[in-house]
Amino acid sequence: MSWQTYVDEHLLCDIEGNQLTSAAIIGQDGSVWAQSSNFPQFKPEEITAIVNDFAEPGSLAPTGLYLGGTKYMVIQGEPGVVIRGKKVNSVTGLRLNF
Repeated sequence: MSWQTYVDEHLLCDIEGNQLTSAAIIGQDGSVWAQSSNFPQFKPEEITAIVNDFAEPGSLAPTGLYLGGTKYMVIQGEPGVVIRGKKVNSVTGLRLNF
């Protein structure tokens, strides 16, 4: 299975009437492995900041998490593994080592 198939068929699937509006798999170097067609166009520095927060948990808390130019308030996470941001919609970042 390709990463694109994983995004399309697993991350965007309907679960009890709920589903993500967009999803992406992005490498720690900022390269896009797969993304939904409506995933926000992000800036390289936004991904760099997210990757840095995995290495230095809490670094996004003072400034917020930006994705596609939209600011999300960092609300919680698991240091080095999960970052969660909230606005009207939410964003969750997961760090996986392959």
